[in-house]
Amino acid sequence: NKLLAIFFFSLFTGSLTSAYFASFSSYSVGASGAVFGLFGALAIVGKRIGTDTKSIFVIVGINFAIGFALGGVDWRAHLGGLIGGLISAQFLLRRR
Repeated sequence: NKLLAIFFFSLFTGSLTSAYFASFSSYSVGASGAVFGLFGALAIVGKRIGTDTKSIFVIVGINFAIGFALGGVDWRAHLGGLIGGLISAQFLLRRR
């Protein structure tokens, strides 16, 4: 299933990005990076079928802003998951 592949790849890239760029004493728990990956995949699918994807980017931007404003949110995991979702959707949905 492509959805699960995108979800787990985004989870992996979000966790890996968090672990790589975070300080030694910090930690990250959760699947929010994978959710950001699904947003990224939704943007790829939306562009592919020709819909307006501005609302997706607005939602992602608002969620990044909330993460920075509240503190204690690992924005690195969110960014890594978003990038993982973009990459995996491009790979899984490529035209033949």
